[in-house]
Amino acid sequence: MLLVVGVAALAGLLLAGPVLGWFDQRDQVAEQQAELGRLTAENNELIARRARFDDPAEVRRIASRDLGLVEPGEESYAVLPPSTAGVNLPNGWPFDLIASSVATASQ
Repeated sequence: MLLVVGVAALAGLLLAGPVLGWFDQRDQVAEQQAELGRLTAENNELIARRARFDDPAEVRRIASRDLGLVEPGEESYAVLPPSTAGVNLPNGWPFDLIASSVATASQ
């Protein structure tokens, strides 16, 4: 009886490693399949974005928007941001020497 229990315990110890490895690999396969699904969806989205560049009108629209492309006969205008409220100089030398000049110039 003791021999049977000893053999069963030894078999259990010998099989524990491969069984735990199998469970770990099964979890890894599930994670990799989820990652593959995410990458496949992202790839399909990129393929759809790339297909839009087959249309010359879309390419012109993007070039006009992002790169400032101007077609013959069109005019390009640049709208500058508003100027800042003024220059705030710290109190102390040498800034106190030029603060009045800067205030006068900004008005």
